[in-house]
Amino acid sequence: MDSSLPEWRSYFASIADSYDRLQPVLSPPYSKGLDMIVDLIPFDADDAFEFVDLGCGTAEPTARVLEHFRRATGTCIDSEPEMLALAKRKLTSYSDRIEVREADITSCDIQPCDLVLSAKTIHHVPPAGLPELFARIAGALRSGGCFVLYDAMSVGPRWGASVRQQSSHFRQRHLQDAVASGVATQQEIDARMEYKRAMKAAGQDVEYEHSAENMIDAMIEAGFAEVAVVWRMFADTILLAFTPTKDA
Repeated sequence: MDSSLPEWRSYFASIADSYDRLQPVLSPPYSKGLDMIVDLIPFDADDAFEFVDLGCGTAEPTARVLEHFRRATGTCIDSEPEMLALAKRKLTSYSDRIEVREADITSCDIQPCDLVLSAKTIHHVPPAGLPELFARIAGALRSGGCFVLYDAMSVGPRWGASVRQQSSHFRQRHLQDAVASGVATQQEIDARMEYKRAMKAAGQDVEYEHSAENMIDAMIEAGFAEVAVVWRMFADTILLAFTPTKDA
């Protein structure tokens, strides 16, 4: 983050303990998307496999994977020290099965593995950077390896006014329900939204609108054998991709 924004650094530190609680409030499909990531992993609960979580954030997806797959081992990668501090705290009980690394996912080495997952991260990668990133992921995955990509993206025809209105209504109702039930306060929600606006204005929270079609094309070009949209809730979308098997 830009050192010219010390107040926002202080603010992020102050919301650290509430980050995972507020994220499903601000993004209604988020919890369902994380559940789907675990459900879509092509291994049985007692299988041993290696995975990498790219742009792990607070490592919520990784924690769910490690809880469900007791013999899985992995690596979490993120470039934000504040996020990694939260991740390390959350993953303390899994320290013998997980490594937490600070690195830029757009350029870092990805060790050989059976599974790569990425949740709510790729929208920070510019379109020109996708082919190289997907090529590194495909190159790291073993024969028949799987890539689960969860992010907001456009799919098919662009939304019309009615769909956009319903999406906005759905989110607003979700926020109101969260406040009414005591999951979050309106002050917390307003503060998080203001933080995001300020970061965008400072050029510190750049987001790109990727389409599923463009990402699928880029993955196929990068060496994946199969890629498909397998889940969607408004803009939140999961792509499931597999590398070729050795006998293919």
